[in-house]
Amino acid sequence: MAKRIFTSIVGLPILIAIVYIGGIPLQLGLLFLSCVGLSEFYSTLRNSDVRYSDVKTIEFSIRGKLGLARCLSVNYISYIFTAFYYLLLPQVANTAYFFILITMFIISLMVVMVFFHGKVNIMDCAETLFGFFYTSFLLSFIYLIRVRNLGEYFVWLVFITAFGCDSFAYFIGRAFGRHKLAPELSPNKTIEGAVGGVAGAGLLSMLFGMLISKMFHLDDINAIIYFALVGVVGALFSTFGDLAASSVKRYTGIKDFGKIFPGHGGVLDRFDSVIFASPMIYMAILLLQNR
Repeated sequence: MAKRIFTSIVGLPILIAIVYIGGIPLQLGLLFLSCVGLSEFYSTLRNSDVRYSDVKTIEFSIRGKLGLARCLSVNYISYIFTAFYYLLLPQVANTAYFFILITMFIISLMVVMVFFHGKVNIMDCAETLFGFFYTSFLLSFIYLIRVRNLGEYFVWLVFITAFGCDSFAYFIGRAFGRHKLAPELSPNKTIEGAVGGVAGAGLLSMLFGMLISKMFHLDDINAIIYFALVGVVGALFSTFGDLAASSVKRYTGIKDFGKIFPGHGGVLDRFDSVIFASPMIYMAILLLQNR
């Protein structure tokens, strides 16, 4: 707990400053988190005891027959395209850039598979592509929210809902939790805690909306209702983000994805809720602002 508190005291001001400034610092910060997250994701699969089965149910261990050959640097294509993606983020609203980038990403993977046949296979390509979308792509919605209309206010809901939901779920679950939510994935999570987490995050979002409305006189929207609705959506999916990360960890037999944040684990441990909350909040904002 002492490590968690210390990490939060050091990390939160940095996070707040980068998000507040936005622009290039936010792009670089998300690029850094994405690259670390990619490393954690690929290392988890590479070093685990996961077993893949083909259609004939013949199993190959990652540490066995496929061995180090599966670890050929096809994963590094994801880092290259992550860098290009964040470089193009200011223009990503023009979907042509995004389609070109993803098309070239997929083609590059398949070309590498052809040139290194026997060392790189379709599982490597699928793993590399999924890693990009799970980490780099989903985290980028923080930036996409920040640059939208009123995004300088809405972007904070990503962290209020994700971290608020985690905190409320923990304390309410400990106090009132009786029914397990997903015992095979996360034995300590309860239905009561999950409901309390979503409700608590929604309340925090509503209070934040009241504060923003009074401070900046947002007369063109009902900030209290808007922020409460967006907060509930973000909190609901942040819970699924947490459980999804737990599912990966249970499947691969690890406790934490990494150790970059003492007391919290890796990027995918600390930001698993944010990874799901940010795109859902972005979509909620689109629906509400274009209703």
